[in-house]
Amino acid sequence: MNQETENAIQAEAKRCSDAIKSAMKVKPKPKFDSVSKPLLSKHYAKVKPLGVSFVKFVSVIGRLNGRYGVES
Repeated sequence: MNQETENAIQAEAKRCSDAIKSAMKVKPKPKFDSVSKPLLSKHYAKVKPLGVSFVKFVSVIGRLNGRYGVES
């Protein structure tokens, strides 16, 4: 995978992460699954033609949010 593809995946992952965070701020707080599933599907549809798997897309979002590769 070349650098342009990686940058496109990371940019879309950041937009998806920001959308999920802003959707979770509403009152009353919705359930995470009811918010995240439609947003993940919507943003994944944009990067799917680049040949990235759904699991890879979700793991990129996790790395951007400090969920992977960080000392606990």
